[in-house]
Amino acid sequence: MVFDSIKNYRQYTGLGTDFAKVFECISGDQIKKEPGRYELSGGIYYLVQSYETKPESEGFFEAHRKYIDVQYIAAGRELHNFTNLAGLKTREPYSEEKDVIILDGKGNGLVLETGFFAVYFPEDAHMPNLRAGVNPEKVIKVVFKIPVNV
Repeated sequence: MVFDSIKNYRQYTGLGTDFAKVFECISGDQIKKEPGRYELSGGIYYLVQSYETKPESEGFFEAHRKYIDVQYIAAGRELHNFTNLAGLKTREPYSEEKDVIILDGKGNGLVLETGFFAVYFPEDAHMPNLRAGVNPEKVIKVVFKIPVNV
């Protein structure tokens, strides 16, 4: 898992050309503004999402096998819980079609604010979209999906 400000994106372009494409898109302000799914290149796509954060009691851990998530906060702030898959209990088995397994358990939290991102690899269970405070907040988030090359 990686957590940082987009200001430091150059430190992560060495993770590979796919990461370089994603961070170039973010830092070059090339992201589409309307909610929806957009193709980047090389199997990479991104989702622009707009929503209000929810209480932790409504959240769940998720993890993916086919894609690495790069979650970038374009506006607002939200809490993400995260942990390694080990020790979590399966709530819903892995869906090949949706590339997601739903899990229950405990993790650690961090707040992503405007201009921050988190990278979640297949072993990183994450629970995003949570309230960072008492009240819900409006968030615009861009989730990049980078194919896992194994």
